[in-house]
Amino acid sequence: MKLLKSLGKSFHTRIGAYVFFALAAVAIAALHSAKSAFGWIAELYPQGFVTTLFWALGVCAALTLIFLLGAEKFNKNRALCAVHTVLAVLTGIFFGYTLALMLGEGDGLTRFIADLPFLGVAIGLPFVLLLYPNFKKAAQVVCAVLISAAVLVSVVFVYVVPAKIPFAFSANPLVLDIGGDNYSIVFATNRNSTAYLTYTLGDEKITVPDASFGRLNVRRVHHFVVPRGDLNGGNYSVRAVEVTSSINAITEFGGALESRIFNFKGDYKDALNILIASDWHDQPEKLLAASANFPAADLFIMLGDFASNYNSDDEFIINTIAAGADATNSEIPAVYVRGNHELYGEMTDIIFPLLGLDSFYYQVQRGKYLFTVCDGAEGGEAASSVNMDAESYRAQELAWLESLPVPPKGTFHFAAIHVPNFDEGSVDMQNRFFDDLARLGTDLQVSGHEHWLEYPAKYANSQHPILVDGGPTEGYSGDYICSMAQVSANGTVRLTAFTTVGEQKLDVTVNIE
Repeated sequence: MKLLKSLGKSFHTRIGAYVFFALAAVAIAALHSAKSAFGWIAELYPQGFVTTLFWALGVCAALTLIFLLGAEKFNKNRALCAVHTVLAVLTGIFFGYTLALMLGEGDGLTRFIADLPFLGVAIGLPFVLLLYPNFKKAAQVVCAVLISAAVLVSVVFVYVVPAKIPFAFSANPLVLDIGGDNYSIVFATNRNSTAYLTYTLGDEKITVPDASFGRLNVRRVHHFVVPRGDLNGGNYSVRAVEVTSSINAITEFGGALESRIFNFKGDYKDALNILIASDWHDQPEKLLAASANFPAADLFIMLGDFASNYNSDDEFIINTIAAGADATNSEIPAVYVRGNHELYGEMTDIIFPLLGLDSFYYQVQRGKYLFTVCDGAEGGEAASSVNMDAESYRAQELAWLESLPVPPKGTFHFAAIHVPNFDEGSVDMQNRFFDDLARLGTDLQVSGHEHWLEYPAKYANSQHPILVDGGPTEGYSGDYICSMAQVSANGTVRLTAFTTVGEQKLDVTVNIE
């Protein structure tokens, strides 16, 4: 009881009032930074009403708490103590909920940081009443009124005249070669939007919406499946319109964006330059620095582990798209290979639908070039992506691999897989994997995962050349290596590798029969 009384006395003090005032001010700024997600409340009320209600609650709490800061010994007054208790509880709930909303958005924290100068003014001014508690009563009242007015102006300025981050593309278009006769064009915006793709086909312009079952998709990541013959040798652009609110049947739109026109060079020629990169782990600038040492590429193989960790946010997939788009200049196709770090977190199950893929293992056949993309990861991690145990998933993938027909003579056959030996936990599955790649006449396998550069890499029962692409070979803060395979018309492949600072680490020519 004594402890409770002691806590109660310390709670109903100017310091206690100031602490909860500061929480109310932070909550108002957090609410302002969370523009597009209000959870279940948004389903009950129009978003504008909820926003205004929360904002009014925060302002009333902040101003009342400032009054208590200016009141002399308010803990002697039961009515003021009761008001203070109610406001503290409401402010605590308000703070927790709005902070969760703000952190739940990809750019919520960035918008919050933009409001910090105004928030600093709002929190700093009332501190005067703590520093000088012995003002005369009249002076305290005047000071409280002036500070309340200043805080109100600051908070209103944050809410009404924000330093708002403009609606923008957060990832330029990445064209993925997804097998069959199609490409998937993927891009992203920094806020929810609807999107359109426009491309030329002869003298005709074709516009395609990002839609499902006749309804425009409202999201940050957009993809379009396009016949490869329609896009090769032509040009395209993307357009997005911001959706500020979409509740029930009412949708409010914001600004519009339109990309530049991209000239797409999708046809694979007799000679083919393949850029190969893996394991850039949230450091795309290192990938771009290393890739700048090569001649122009015709195809980009993305070998996995593009991030270190991610959870339910879509920033991972957006950063992956952005890095791939920058490496390809949005003008050549890429092939996506999943790594083990793409198996962590809640976004795992929706990566391939967002990218327009049907599966994480597939084949891409383009003229005499055949790419077999396999999904390999460490031990039991595959289960997190397919809601089954890893062994069953591996068995299904191997059954698919074993069902593939042997390609015709003269085919250049490349295998791409993140983990070089398919499954580090099972020798039997490793042997089946390598045996079947041999049956399919694999000319070269490219892999990552190991964080070192090695050619030819040796793994038990492997019967074909394997290039282990470098990645961060000296730790995440050190050097980074990526590679290129230059395929010539006469059946040779030149393999080269460079570091971020332009040091050549590999130059070897492989003869393919």
